[in-house]
Amino acid sequence: MSEALTSPSDLSPAHRSLFDKAAASVKMQNASYAVQLLLPIIKEVPSFLEGRKTLRTAAALAHSGKKKLIDTSSLAVMKLKSKAQSDPEGVLYDLEEILATDPFNQSANQMLFEAANAAKMPQTAAFGLEMIMKGHPSNMKNMHKLADFYMQINDPEKAIAVFNNILKVDNSDGEARRGVTNANARLSMNKQKWDGGDGGNFRDLLKNKDKAKQLEDLNRIGATKEQMMEQLAYLGAEYEADPNNVDTSRRIGELYERLDDYASALSYFQWALQISNGDASLETKVHKTQDRLDEVTLAALQATIDADPTADTAEAAREQLKELHQARIEKLVVSARERVDRNPTDPQLRFELGTNLFNAGHPTEAIPELQRAKNNPAIRTKAMLALARCYEAKNMLDLGVRQLQEAVGEIPTMDGIKKETLYVLGNILEKMGRKEEFLDAFKQIYEVDYGYRDVAARVEGSY
Repeated sequence: MSEALTSPSDLSPAHRSLFDKAAASVKMQNASYAVQLLLPIIKEVPSFLEGRKTLRTAAALAHSGKKKLIDTSSLAVMKLKSKAQSDPEGVLYDLEEILATDPFNQSANQMLFEAANAAKMPQTAAFGLEMIMKGHPSNMKNMHKLADFYMQINDPEKAIAVFNNILKVDNSDGEARRGVTNANARLSMNKQKWDGGDGGNFRDLLKNKDKAKQLEDLNRIGATKEQMMEQLAYLGAEYEADPNNVDTSRRIGELYERLDDYASALSYFQWALQISNGDASLETKVHKTQDRLDEVTLAALQATIDADPTADTAEAAREQLKELHQARIEKLVVSARERVDRNPTDPQLRFELGTNLFNAGHPTEAIPELQRAKNNPAIRTKAMLALARCYEAKNMLDLGVRQLQEAVGEIPTMDGIKKETLYVLGNILEKMGRKEEFLDAFKQIYEVDYGYRDVAARVEGSY
Protein backbone atom coordinates (compact mmCIF):
# COMPACT_ATOMS: atom_id res chain seq x y z
CA MET A 1 0.00 0.00 0.00
CA SER A 2 1.43 3.36 -1.04
CA GLU A 3 0.41 6.97 -0.56
CA ALA A 4 0.13 9.68 -3.21
CA LEU A 5 2.65 12.06 -1.68
CA THR A 6 3.23 15.64 -2.74
CA SER A 7 6.87 16.55 -3.42
CA PRO A 8 8.33 20.10 -3.19
CA SER A 9 8.27 20.36 -6.98
CA ASP A 10 4.51 19.62 -6.97
CA LEU A 11 3.73 22.59 -4.70
CA SER A 12 2.23 25.81 -5.97
CA PRO A 13 4.78 28.62 -6.47
CA ALA A 14 3.57 30.36 -3.29
CA HIS A 15 3.83 27.23 -1.18
CA ARG A 16 7.17 26.33 -2.72
CA SER A 17 8.54 29.76 -1.82
CA LEU A 18 7.35 29.41 1.79
CA PHE A 19 8.83 25.93 2.06
CA ASP A 20 12.22 27.09 0.75
CA LYS A 21 12.24 29.93 3.31
CA ALA A 22 11.30 27.49 6.07
CA ALA A 23 14.04 25.04 5.12
CA ALA A 24 16.58 27.87 5.09
CA SER A 25 15.35 29.08 8.48
CA VAL A 26 15.86 25.60 9.97
CA LYS A 27 19.45 25.59 8.73
CA MET A 28 19.99 29.04 10.29
CA GLN A 29 18.55 27.78 13.63
CA ASN A 30 15.55 30.13 13.28
CA ALA A 31 13.25 27.23 14.01
CA SER A 32 10.25 29.10 15.45
CA TYR A 33 9.92 31.15 12.26
CA ALA A 34 10.13 27.93 10.20
CA VAL A 35 7.21 26.47 12.20
CA GLN A 36 5.05 29.52 11.41
CA LEU A 37 5.84 29.20 7.69
CA LEU A 38 5.18 25.46 7.49
CA LEU A 39 1.90 25.10 9.40
CA PRO A 40 -0.31 26.75 6.72
CA ILE A 41 1.32 24.66 3.98
CA ILE A 42 0.57 21.41 5.81
CA LYS A 43 -3.01 22.58 6.47
CA GLU A 44 -3.65 23.08 2.75
CA VAL A 45 -1.50 20.21 1.46
CA PRO A 46 -1.76 17.32 3.98
CA SER A 47 -0.06 14.93 1.54
CA PHE A 48 3.18 16.99 1.71
CA LEU A 49 5.04 14.54 3.98
CA GLU A 50 8.46 16.13 3.42
CA GLY A 51 7.04 19.40 4.70
CA ARG A 52 5.49 17.63 7.69
CA LYS A 53 8.88 16.12 8.54
CA THR A 54 10.60 19.50 8.18
CA LEU A 55 7.96 21.02 10.45
CA ARG A 56 8.66 18.38 13.09
CA THR A 57 12.41 19.00 12.86
CA ALA A 58 11.82 22.74 13.30
CA ALA A 59 9.51 22.13 16.29
CA ALA A 60 12.08 19.86 17.93
CA LEU A 61 14.76 22.54 17.50
CA ALA A 62 12.49 25.34 18.73
CA HIS A 63 11.52 23.51 21.91
CA SER A 64 14.74 21.62 22.64
CA GLY A 65 15.48 21.69 26.36
CA LYS A 66 12.30 23.57 27.24
CA LYS A 67 9.91 22.20 29.86
CA LYS A 68 6.24 23.11 30.03
CA LEU A 69 5.02 24.40 33.38
CA ILE A 70 1.57 22.98 32.67
CA ASP A 71 1.16 20.26 30.04
CA THR A 72 -2.29 20.55 28.45
CA SER A 73 -1.45 18.59 25.29
CA SER A 74 -2.97 15.31 26.51
CA LEU A 75 -6.29 17.04 27.20
CA ALA A 76 -6.16 18.68 23.77
CA VAL A 77 -5.61 15.30 22.11
CA MET A 78 -8.56 13.77 24.00
CA LYS A 79 -10.84 16.52 22.72
CA LEU A 80 -9.93 15.52 19.15
CA LYS A 81 -10.94 11.87 19.59
CA SER A 82 -14.42 12.15 18.09
CA LYS A 83 -13.20 14.31 15.20
CA ALA A 84 -10.47 11.77 14.45
CA GLN A 85 -13.15 9.13 13.95
CA SER A 86 -15.47 11.24 11.80
CA ASP A 87 -12.87 13.26 9.84
CA PRO A 88 -9.48 11.49 10.04
CA GLU A 89 -7.79 13.61 7.37
CA GLY A 90 -9.19 16.86 8.80
CA VAL A 91 -7.87 16.16 12.28
CA LEU A 92 -4.30 15.93 11.01
CA TYR A 93 -3.85 19.70 11.05
CA ASP A 94 -5.25 19.98 14.58
CA LEU A 95 -2.65 17.47 15.67
CA GLU A 96 0.09 19.41 13.91
CA GLU A 97 -0.77 22.48 16.00
CA ILE A 98 -0.24 20.38 19.14
CA LEU A 99 2.94 18.76 17.81
CA ALA A 100 4.33 22.16 16.82
CA THR A 101 4.96 22.79 20.54
CA ASP A 102 5.44 19.18 21.66
CA PRO A 103 6.83 17.20 18.68
CA PHE A 104 7.43 13.94 20.53
CA ASN A 105 4.07 13.82 22.31
CA GLN A 106 3.12 10.15 22.37
CA SER A 107 -0.67 10.49 22.42
CA ALA A 108 -0.68 13.08 19.61
CA ASN A 109 1.65 11.04 17.42
CA GLN A 110 -0.38 7.91 18.17
CA MET A 111 -3.56 9.69 17.04
CA LEU A 112 -1.69 10.93 13.97
CA PHE A 113 -0.88 7.32 13.14
CA GLU A 114 -4.47 6.16 13.58
CA ALA A 115 -6.02 9.09 11.68
CA ALA A 116 -3.57 8.94 8.77
CA ASN A 117 -4.00 5.19 8.52
CA ALA A 118 -7.79 5.59 8.42
CA ALA A 119 -7.34 8.25 5.73
CA LYS A 120 -5.27 5.77 3.68
CA MET A 121 -2.06 7.74 4.19
CA PRO A 122 0.29 4.92 5.31
CA GLN A 123 3.61 6.79 5.01
CA THR A 124 2.21 9.67 7.07
CA ALA A 125 0.83 7.17 9.57
CA ALA A 126 4.22 5.50 9.94
CA PHE A 127 5.79 8.93 10.52
CA GLY A 128 3.69 9.30 13.68
CA LEU A 129 5.13 6.10 15.15
CA GLU A 130 8.61 7.07 13.95
CA MET A 131 8.44 10.25 16.01
CA ILE A 132 7.44 8.29 19.10
CA MET A 133 10.42 5.98 18.54
CA LYS A 134 12.73 8.98 18.13
CA GLY A 135 11.49 10.73 21.25
CA HIS A 136 10.95 7.61 23.36
CA PRO A 137 13.54 5.04 22.18
CA SER A 138 12.81 2.63 25.05
CA ASN A 139 9.13 2.27 24.11
CA MET A 140 9.34 -1.32 22.89
CA LYS A 141 5.60 -1.65 22.28
CA ASN A 142 5.67 1.28 19.86
CA MET A 143 8.70 -0.09 17.99
CA HIS A 144 7.04 -3.47 17.55
CA LYS A 145 3.92 -1.71 16.31
CA LEU A 146 5.93 0.34 13.82
CA ALA A 147 7.86 -2.68 12.53
CA ASP A 148 4.64 -4.69 12.13
CA PHE A 149 3.02 -1.76 10.32
CA TYR A 150 5.94 -1.57 7.90
CA MET A 151 5.39 -5.25 7.17
CA GLN A 152 1.66 -4.58 6.60
CA ILE A 153 2.43 -1.87 4.03
CA ASN A 154 5.10 -4.07 2.45
CA ASP A 155 8.16 -2.03 3.43
CA PRO A 156 10.36 -4.82 4.84
CA GLU A 157 13.58 -2.80 4.58
CA LYS A 158 12.33 -0.26 7.12
CA ALA A 159 10.88 -3.06 9.24
CA ILE A 160 14.34 -4.65 9.44
CA ALA A 161 15.82 -1.36 10.68
CA VAL A 162 13.18 -1.08 13.43
CA PHE A 163 13.53 -4.71 14.49
CA ASN A 164 17.29 -4.18 14.74
CA ASN A 165 16.67 -1.12 16.93
CA ILE A 166 14.57 -3.31 19.21
CA LEU A 167 17.42 -5.80 19.46
CA LYS A 168 19.82 -3.01 20.45
CA VAL A 169 17.58 -2.34 23.45
CA ASP A 170 16.82 -6.00 24.20
CA ASN A 171 19.05 -8.52 22.47
CA SER A 172 16.94 -11.40 23.81
CA ASP A 173 13.71 -10.29 22.08
CA GLY A 174 12.81 -13.45 20.16
CA GLU A 175 9.85 -11.81 18.41
CA ALA A 176 12.14 -9.14 16.98
CA ARG A 177 14.64 -11.75 15.79
CA ARG A 178 11.89 -13.67 14.04
CA GLY A 179 10.72 -10.36 12.63
CA VAL A 180 14.13 -9.74 11.06
CA THR A 181 13.99 -13.13 9.35
CA ASN A 182 10.43 -12.57 8.12
CA ALA A 183 11.29 -9.10 6.85
CA ASN A 184 14.39 -10.38 5.07
CA ALA A 185 12.29 -13.09 3.47
CA ARG A 186 9.72 -10.54 2.31
CA LEU A 187 12.48 -8.28 0.97
CA SER A 188 13.96 -11.19 -0.95
CA MET A 189 10.56 -12.15 -2.33
CA ASN A 190 9.93 -8.57 -3.41
CA LYS A 191 13.26 -8.43 -5.24
CA GLN A 192 12.70 -11.80 -6.89
CA LYS A 193 9.01 -11.12 -7.56
CA TRP A 194 8.13 -14.39 -5.83
CA ASP A 195 4.66 -13.15 -4.98
CA GLY A 196 3.74 -13.04 -8.66
CA GLY A 197 4.72 -11.26 -11.86
CA ASP A 198 7.73 -12.49 -13.80
CA GLY A 199 8.91 -14.76 -11.02
CA GLY A 200 5.65 -16.63 -10.53
CA ASN A 201 3.99 -17.55 -7.29
CA PHE A 202 6.27 -18.52 -4.39
CA ARG A 203 4.35 -21.69 -3.57
CA ASP A 204 4.54 -22.76 -7.21
CA LEU A 205 8.30 -22.28 -7.09
CA LEU A 206 8.55 -24.60 -4.13
CA LYS A 207 6.68 -27.29 -6.07
CA ASN A 208 9.19 -27.10 -8.90
CA LYS A 209 11.49 -30.13 -8.78
CA ASP A 210 14.58 -28.20 -9.81
CA LYS A 211 13.92 -25.62 -7.13
CA ALA A 212 13.33 -28.36 -4.57
CA LYS A 213 16.69 -29.87 -5.52
CA GLN A 214 18.32 -26.47 -5.09
CA LEU A 215 16.82 -26.14 -1.61
CA GLU A 216 18.08 -29.61 -0.74
CA ASP A 217 21.59 -28.66 -1.91
CA LEU A 218 21.50 -25.52 0.20
CA ASN A 219 21.00 -27.67 3.30
CA ARG A 220 24.34 -29.38 2.87
CA ILE A 221 27.02 -28.74 5.45
CA GLY A 222 29.32 -27.30 2.79
CA ALA A 223 26.92 -24.54 1.75
CA THR A 224 28.43 -21.06 1.49
CA LYS A 225 27.24 -18.15 3.57
CA GLU A 226 25.43 -16.74 0.54
CA GLN A 227 23.66 -20.06 -0.04
CA MET A 228 22.61 -20.24 3.60
CA MET A 229 21.26 -16.69 3.45
CA GLU A 230 19.28 -17.65 0.34
CA GLN A 231 17.93 -20.67 2.17
CA LEU A 232 16.93 -18.41 5.06
CA ALA A 233 14.93 -16.30 2.62
CA TYR A 234 13.01 -19.37 1.40
CA LEU A 235 12.44 -20.68 4.91
CA GLY A 236 11.49 -17.22 6.13
CA ALA A 237 8.71 -17.14 3.55
CA GLU A 238 7.56 -20.59 4.69
CA TYR A 239 7.65 -19.42 8.31
CA GLU A 240 5.64 -16.32 7.48
CA ALA A 241 3.01 -18.50 5.80
CA ASP A 242 2.91 -20.95 8.73
CA PRO A 243 4.75 -19.84 11.90
CA ASN A 244 3.54 -22.94 13.79
CA ASN A 245 5.49 -25.39 11.64
CA VAL A 246 8.05 -26.96 13.99
CA ASP A 247 10.32 -28.21 11.21
CA THR A 248 10.57 -24.79 9.57
CA SER A 249 11.52 -23.07 12.83
CA ARG A 250 14.04 -25.83 13.58
CA ARG A 251 15.67 -25.52 10.16
CA ILE A 252 15.88 -21.72 10.45
CA GLY A 253 17.51 -22.15 13.86
CA GLU A 254 20.03 -24.63 12.45
CA LEU A 255 20.98 -22.24 9.64
CA TYR A 256 21.53 -19.40 12.09
CA GLU A 257 23.57 -21.79 14.22
CA ARG A 258 25.82 -22.56 11.24
CA LEU A 259 26.14 -18.82 10.61
CA ASP A 260 27.30 -18.39 14.25
CA ASP A 261 24.31 -16.15 14.99
CA TYR A 262 23.48 -17.94 18.22
CA ALA A 263 21.02 -15.34 19.49
CA SER A 264 18.82 -15.74 16.41
CA ALA A 265 19.24 -19.52 16.47
CA LEU A 266 18.17 -19.62 20.11
CA SER A 267 14.96 -17.66 19.48
CA TYR A 268 13.87 -20.11 16.74
CA PHE A 269 14.84 -23.21 18.71
CA GLN A 270 12.89 -21.86 21.71
CA TRP A 271 9.85 -21.22 19.53
CA ALA A 272 10.11 -24.66 17.92
CA LEU A 273 10.34 -26.25 21.39
CA GLN A 274 7.31 -24.29 22.58
CA ILE A 275 5.11 -25.50 19.72
CA SER A 276 6.50 -29.06 19.73
CA ASN A 277 5.06 -29.98 23.14
CA GLY A 278 8.47 -30.64 24.67
CA ASP A 279 10.53 -32.37 21.95
CA ALA A 280 13.63 -33.71 23.74
CA SER A 281 16.04 -33.04 20.87
CA LEU A 282 14.83 -29.43 20.62
CA GLU A 283 15.22 -29.01 24.36
CA THR A 284 18.83 -30.14 24.00
CA LYS A 285 19.29 -27.67 21.14
CA VAL A 286 17.94 -24.82 23.26
CA HIS A 287 20.28 -25.55 26.16
CA LYS A 288 23.36 -26.05 23.98
CA THR A 289 22.68 -22.91 21.97
CA GLN A 290 22.10 -20.86 25.11
CA ASP A 291 25.38 -22.19 26.47
CA ARG A 292 27.18 -21.29 23.23
CA LEU A 293 25.70 -17.80 23.27
CA ASP A 294 26.92 -17.35 26.83
CA GLU A 295 30.40 -18.51 25.77
CA VAL A 296 30.47 -15.95 22.97
CA THR A 297 29.44 -13.17 25.36
CA LEU A 298 32.07 -14.21 27.89
CA ALA A 299 34.75 -14.39 25.19
CA ALA A 300 33.87 -10.88 23.98
CA LEU A 301 34.21 -9.51 27.51
CA GLN A 302 37.53 -11.30 27.95
CA ALA A 303 38.76 -9.81 24.67
CA THR A 304 37.88 -6.33 25.98
CA ILE A 305 39.95 -7.01 29.10
CA ASP A 306 42.91 -8.42 27.15
CA ALA A 307 42.95 -5.45 24.75
CA ASP A 308 43.78 -2.99 27.55
CA PRO A 309 43.78 -4.47 31.07
CA THR A 310 44.20 -1.06 32.75
CA ALA A 311 41.34 0.76 30.97
CA ASP A 312 38.09 1.69 32.71
CA THR A 313 36.23 -0.44 30.19
CA ALA A 314 38.36 -3.43 31.21
CA GLU A 315 37.40 -3.01 34.86
CA ALA A 316 33.72 -2.81 33.96
CA ALA A 317 34.15 -5.87 31.74
CA ARG A 318 35.75 -7.79 34.64
CA GLU A 319 32.77 -7.12 36.86
CA GLN A 320 30.33 -8.09 34.13
CA LEU A 321 32.38 -11.18 33.30
CA LYS A 322 32.30 -12.30 36.93
CA GLU A 323 28.55 -11.77 37.21
CA LEU A 324 27.77 -13.48 33.90
CA HIS A 325 30.03 -16.41 34.67
CA GLN A 326 28.33 -17.05 38.01
CA ALA A 327 24.87 -16.54 36.51
CA ARG A 328 25.72 -18.95 33.71
CA ILE A 329 26.84 -21.66 36.14
CA GLU A 330 23.70 -21.28 38.24
CA LYS A 331 21.49 -21.31 35.16
CA LEU A 332 23.12 -24.48 33.88
CA VAL A 333 22.57 -26.23 37.21
CA VAL A 334 18.89 -25.25 37.32
CA SER A 335 18.19 -26.29 33.73
CA ALA A 336 20.12 -29.55 34.09
CA ARG A 337 18.22 -30.44 37.27
CA GLU A 338 14.88 -29.73 35.57
CA ARG A 339 15.81 -32.03 32.68
CA VAL A 340 16.86 -34.82 35.04
CA ASP A 341 13.56 -34.47 36.90
CA ARG A 342 11.72 -34.98 33.61
CA ASN A 343 13.99 -37.81 32.42
CA PRO A 344 15.45 -39.46 35.56
CA THR A 345 16.73 -42.56 33.72
CA ASP A 346 18.83 -40.65 31.14
CA PRO A 347 22.54 -41.08 32.09
CA GLN A 348 23.67 -38.28 29.76
CA LEU A 349 21.48 -35.83 31.64
CA ARG A 350 22.85 -37.15 34.94
CA PHE A 351 26.38 -36.54 33.64
CA GLU A 352 25.53 -32.97 32.61
CA LEU A 353 23.94 -32.25 35.98
CA GLY A 354 26.93 -33.71 37.85
CA THR A 355 29.39 -31.69 35.73
CA ASN A 356 27.44 -28.48 36.26
CA LEU A 357 27.18 -29.07 40.00
CA PHE A 358 30.96 -29.56 40.20
CA ASN A 359 31.59 -26.38 38.18
CA ALA A 360 29.25 -24.52 40.53
CA GLY A 361 31.32 -25.64 43.51
CA HIS A 362 29.08 -28.47 44.75
CA PRO A 363 31.23 -31.64 44.45
CA THR A 364 29.28 -33.53 47.12
CA GLU A 365 25.99 -33.13 45.22
CA ALA A 366 27.73 -33.98 41.95
CA ILE A 367 29.11 -37.35 43.09
CA PRO A 368 25.87 -39.42 43.10
CA GLU A 369 24.88 -38.02 39.70
CA LEU A 370 28.25 -38.95 38.17
CA GLN A 371 28.24 -42.39 39.82
CA ARG A 372 24.94 -43.15 38.07
CA ALA A 373 26.18 -41.67 34.79
CA LYS A 374 29.30 -43.87 34.66
CA ASN A 375 27.11 -46.97 34.25
CA ASN A 376 26.56 -45.90 30.64
CA PRO A 377 29.42 -47.18 28.44
CA ALA A 378 29.21 -44.20 26.07
CA ILE A 379 30.12 -41.68 28.76
CA ARG A 380 31.74 -43.93 31.36
CA THR A 381 35.32 -42.62 31.16
CA LYS A 382 34.22 -38.98 31.09
CA ALA A 383 32.05 -39.59 34.15
CA MET A 384 34.94 -41.29 35.96
CA LEU A 385 37.23 -38.36 35.20
CA ALA A 386 34.61 -35.94 36.54
CA LEU A 387 34.17 -38.11 39.64
CA ALA A 388 37.91 -38.03 40.30
CA ARG A 389 37.86 -34.25 40.20
CA CYS A 390 35.03 -34.23 42.73
CA TYR A 391 37.02 -36.50 45.06
CA GLU A 392 40.08 -34.27 44.60
CA ALA A 393 38.01 -31.21 45.52
CA LYS A 394 36.94 -32.99 48.72
CA ASN A 395 40.60 -34.01 49.37
CA MET A 396 39.66 -37.67 49.01
CA LEU A 397 42.71 -38.21 46.83
CA ASP A 398 42.94 -41.99 47.09
CA LEU A 399 39.39 -42.38 45.73
CA GLY A 400 40.26 -40.05 42.89
CA VAL A 401 43.31 -42.11 41.98
CA ARG A 402 41.25 -45.31 41.89
CA GLN A 403 38.74 -43.80 39.49
CA LEU A 404 41.44 -42.50 37.19
CA GLN A 405 43.52 -45.69 37.16
CA GLU A 406 40.41 -47.68 36.33
CA ALA A 407 39.53 -45.25 33.53
CA VAL A 408 43.05 -45.32 32.06
CA GLY A 409 42.91 -49.12 31.93
CA GLU A 410 39.65 -49.01 29.99
CA ILE A 411 40.80 -46.58 27.27
CA PRO A 412 42.65 -48.59 24.58
CA THR A 413 44.23 -45.71 22.59
CA MET A 414 46.05 -42.55 23.61
CA ASP A 415 43.28 -40.17 22.58
CA GLY A 416 42.40 -36.80 24.06
CA ILE A 417 40.37 -38.17 26.96
CA LYS A 418 43.13 -40.62 27.95
CA LYS A 419 45.73 -37.83 27.94
CA GLU A 420 43.51 -35.68 30.13
CA THR A 421 42.84 -38.60 32.48
CA LEU A 422 46.56 -39.32 32.83
CA TYR A 423 47.28 -35.63 33.39
CA VAL A 424 44.76 -35.34 36.23
CA LEU A 425 46.02 -38.64 37.66
CA GLY A 426 49.59 -37.35 37.62
CA ASN A 427 48.64 -34.14 39.41
CA ILE A 428 46.79 -35.99 42.17
CA LEU A 429 49.66 -38.47 42.61
CA GLU A 430 52.07 -35.54 42.91
CA LYS A 431 49.88 -34.03 45.63
CA MET A 432 50.08 -37.36 47.47
CA GLY A 433 53.89 -37.38 47.24
CA ARG A 434 53.96 -40.42 44.95
CA LYS A 435 56.63 -38.97 42.65
CA GLU A 436 57.51 -42.09 40.65
CA GLU A 437 53.88 -42.84 39.84
CA PHE A 438 53.25 -39.18 38.98
CA LEU A 439 56.19 -39.17 36.55
CA ASP A 440 55.07 -42.46 35.02
CA ALA A 441 51.66 -40.99 34.22
CA PHE A 442 53.23 -37.89 32.63
CA LYS A 443 55.79 -39.96 30.70
CA GLN A 444 53.02 -41.93 29.03
CA ILE A 445 51.73 -38.64 27.62
CA TYR A 446 55.27 -37.36 26.85
CA GLU A 447 56.02 -40.39 24.67
CA VAL A 448 53.16 -39.64 22.27
CA ASP A 449 52.51 -35.88 22.60
CA TYR A 450 55.53 -33.74 23.51
CA GLY A 451 53.54 -30.51 23.39
CA TYR A 452 50.69 -31.52 25.70
CA ARG A 453 50.28 -28.76 28.30
CA ASP A 454 53.35 -28.53 30.60
CA VAL A 455 54.14 -32.27 30.49
CA ALA A 456 57.50 -31.92 28.68
CA ALA A 457 58.87 -29.34 31.11
CA ARG A 458 57.86 -31.33 34.16
CA VAL A 459 59.17 -34.66 32.87
CA GLU A 460 62.48 -33.23 31.66
CA GLY A 461 62.86 -31.23 34.88
CA SER A 462 62.73 -34.43 36.88
CA TYR A 463 66.03 -35.68 35.42
